[in-house]
Amino acid sequence: ENNVERVEGSLTQTAEGFVKEDQITINGTPEIVYGPEVLTESEQIILEQAEFDTSTLEKTTYYLVYNYKNNGDQNVQQGQTFSGKVTVKLISELNGSEEQTAADYILSLVDTSDELVDDETEDHNIRYIGANPNNYISFNNELWRIIGVMNNIDDGSGTKETRLKIIRNEPIGNYSWDNKPSGTGSSTSSNGSNDWSDSRLMMLLNPGYETPNSPIYEYEGSLYYNAKSGTCYSGYSGATVSCDFTDTGLQSTEAKAMIEDAVWKLGGLSSSSSDASYYRNAITSTWYTYERRTEVYEGRPTEWTGKIGLMYPSDYGYATSGGSTTNRETCLNTILYNWDSPSDCKNNDWLYNSSNHQWTLTSSSSNSDGVFNVLSVGYVYVSSADHPYNAASPALYLNSNVKISGGEGTESSPYQLSL
Repeated sequence: ENNVERVEGSLTQTAEGFVKEDQITINGTPEIVYGPEVLTESEQIILEQAEFDTSTLEKTTYYLVYNYKNNGDQNVQQGQTFSGKVTVKLISELNGSEEQTAADYILSLVDTSDELVDDETEDHNIRYIGANPNNYISFNNELWRIIGVMNNIDDGSGTKETRLKIIRNEPIGNYSWDNKPSGTGSSTSSNGSNDWSDSRLMMLLNPGYETPNSPIYEYEGSLYYNAKSGTCYSGYSGATVSCDFTDTGLQSTEAKAMIEDAVWKLGGLSSSSSDASYYRNAITSTWYTYERRTEVYEGRPTEWTGKIGLMYPSDYGYATSGGSTTNRETCLNTILYNWDSPSDCKNNDWLYNSSNHQWTLTSSSSNSDGVFNVLSVGYVYVSSADHPYNAASPALYLNSNVKISGGEGTESSPYQLSL
């Protein structure tokens, strides 16, 4: 006849480990006792089973025993009531080398999630796929998303680690990738340069350009990284616009501490149909291969070490789950230039943005100013670096020791990060 109400808690990661706490409230007529002692109001019984098998999560049964007080007169006890609460708290302890990083935590979800898949590249990265997977995180006090768990990421010293790659959920605005005039820095074209290592967008996003570096950056740089306002480059012939990142820049000191330098590969494909690496013939795996090779325009670097970059075309391609008409395998074997149709590929890809053309990090290896972007219609295209209508969404690699301290990965309950 007891009235039982159960409240199930969520799994969270704390300093002591992964914790899940459920509560059961029981209302009945007898009075609870434990052993020979009578419990008074608000007293607690604490039972601990240290050998709970978390590897198999075998069910453990706990018995709540209650009797009439001191063998009292049962006729007198009839109709009396009690209310008690039973709390079962499961702690999977973490300590020392056993403590899970954020990357390890995401990897632990692979076997039970259809949103996480091996990209089957030589690096075997684990990527989030689908139209809207649960890959939301709170970073810099705003929403970002996890591209995946990326392997063999070099921090610039030759040390390679497994790290989370993340991207801002919304672009920070439309800016030229670069629009330096010919003869300035690496630019040999009136359309700017496709050398990321001295591009004006790179200097906007990254630290180290706080003072003018004339004439490559005539205005104060690092505005996004330092959450400041100023003048940014956007438009043809070196055009500028006012920009304000006081609310949308990197304001959190903790967030900055979570960003680690990484070696970003700058290999590209050709925008010339006479070349074997012509981008209009490339499927996702081809993009991934060439992004990491050394085909670049003459004199361009093949890699760059820094904190903040952009997504690659292959990031976009590998993020699809496909749909009922065109499955993922078919999408991955469809040329990215043709992704405006079938629509199952782009519409089931969370990196697709129907409202914006999106810059990528990858440049053309056959000319000095071509940079690839994902158009709002869904396919990968090439435009000049000074194009002012493409959106910039910062992407970065987290420190390998960053942890997930809470949240469920949903938009309303994003993963919380800690160091």
